[in-house]
Amino acid sequence: MATPVPVASLGRDAKVSEAVRERLLPDYDVVHTCLDLAAAETELPALFGGNLHTANAAGLGSNATKPADQRAVPQLVLFGGDIPDEEVSRVTELIRAQAPSIRSVKVSKLDVLKAGGLGPNPDVIAKVYRKKIAKDE
Repeated sequence: MATPVPVASLGRDAKVSEAVRERLLPDYDVVHTCLDLAAAETELPALFGGNLHTANAAGLGSNATKPADQRAVPQLVLFGGDIPDEEVSRVTELIRAQAPSIRSVKVSKLDVLKAGGLGPNPDVIAKVYRKKIAKDE
């Protein structure tokens, strides 16, 4: 079995974020989740820059339970539907200052609706993420 691609995320709802994380496995492993802009601006650039000792204010993602020498540096960043475009741009810019080739993928509320989801449906959100990631590869 292939090793999952490590990713990071910024979302507003811990419960939805964790449910989406579970549904992205085994292909994608959400190693670090932020739940607010302030944490994302600090934590994600450091992590994408290779600092595996980066604190995780939300305590979410597979890195949160691993010692630093077993943590993974994410290869792309996912943004939830509640994240405004300005925040996506800001966080992506900060990450790219550390890791210029990093891709960012946003799933909007409209994407979820078009895919048949009513509200924050983790199954549909994970499906849309997978489709968008594959499209960009």
